[in-house]
Amino acid sequence: MLPKIHAAFGAAALLIIATFWTATITTIVIGDKYLISMTKNGIAWGLLALIPMLILTGFSGNRLGQNMRGGLIGAKQKRMKFIAFNGLIFLVPSALILLPLAMQGQGGALYWTIQTLELLAGAANITLLGLNMRDGLRLSRRRVLTA
Repeated sequence: MLPKIHAAFGAAALLIIATFWTATITTIVIGDKYLISMTKNGIAWGLLALIPMLILTGFSGNRLGQNMRGGLIGAKQKRMKFIAFNGLIFLVPSALILLPLAMQGQGGALYWTIQTLELLAGAANITLLGLNMRDGLRLSRRRVLTA
């Protein structure tokens, strides 16, 4: 049961981050300041769903891998440390800084620098979460084969 719960938490986190990233790119392309500010507002509120999903993914993953070392588990653990660091240092602060700037209609150098950083950090986390999902599927196949 725990592997399925862990997979659901991880998939939800990946989906939320991918939605944030896609919505940001879409609104930038459209270029409507109101739509950009509404997207930034949605992302800020969406953190209330994303952060628990990432925490629950980490806790359940640690529980699943507590007796395993190295290999795929080691790679997943290293990626999760980077994902957490990236989120806490870049993504959450960026989302919270960009929201008031977008609401004020500001699109200057500061806004675009932070926006670019947020998109790069988000793309990194999407990639790393995708790799963790791939490795998790490999591990679950091994568990089925050895059970």
